[in-house]
Amino acid sequence: MKKLYDKKPVLFAVLWIVIYVVGFGSAGLQTDNAALNYAIQIAVGLVICAVLLGFIRKHQLAAHFGLCSFRGDFRRFLYLIPPFAAATFNIWSGFGLREQTAAANLLGVLAVGVIGPFLEELILRSILFRAIAQKNTRRAFWFAALSFGIGHAINIAYGSPVGETLIQILFACCFGICCGAILYTGKSLLPCILLHILHNSLSFIGHTETEHNLLLIPVCLIDLAYGAYLLYSHRKECPLTAAPYPAEPLQ
Repeated sequence: MKKLYDKKPVLFAVLWIVIYVVGFGSAGLQTDNAALNYAIQIAVGLVICAVLLGFIRKHQLAAHFGLCSFRGDFRRFLYLIPPFAAATFNIWSGFGLREQTAAANLLGVLAVGVIGPFLEELILRSILFRAIAQKNTRRAFWFAALSFGIGHAINIAYGSPVGETLIQILFACCFGICCGAILYTGKSLLPCILLHILHNSLSFIGHTETEHNLLLIPVCLIDLAYGAYLLYSHRKECPLTAAPYPAEPLQ
């Protein structure tokens, strides 16, 4: 696996994307029991996490992929308040359990609220970005940010309505730009993981139908504005150029 990563980093990233989408995504569609499906997803997700994190630890790539402490000035990042406030939008219009049983909701939070966001951020946000950024930083930023949103089109294959999926794609693109800017300027993936976990987890206790109304407009605007603010305020030390992105030193 290390030879593939060294020689063909983009293919390495694509391989992990396929493993995540096919392995973790399809794991939640095995039965008619929601709790059991989430349990299967948790098992599959933990295996994927173990293999991927084992590879990262063995080859000292944690800092390289942003699995390190936040390196930005919290004041310049507005203490991360705007994106974290936006990530709570699932409960802005009230509360209501997503699944019918407590077990399904609890397992759903673990699977879709924690494991899923961690893997998506690590694979789609960081590994993919780093792979493309070896040649072009600007292209890597926009490709990773927008492909994160466009990638949600796969939900149609899993039975999601087209209209709902299009809304998810729009939101995910804005969220991808916001988190991409946080990772690029703050040199850490951890805030992105926490933001993603907060958003997904609250969908299990909030009115998820808010994704169909106008509440997503301010959420998308906040994410876009915050991402643009970070890129502009850090343009001197972190310019988005066509130059290769420098590799992080080994830990």
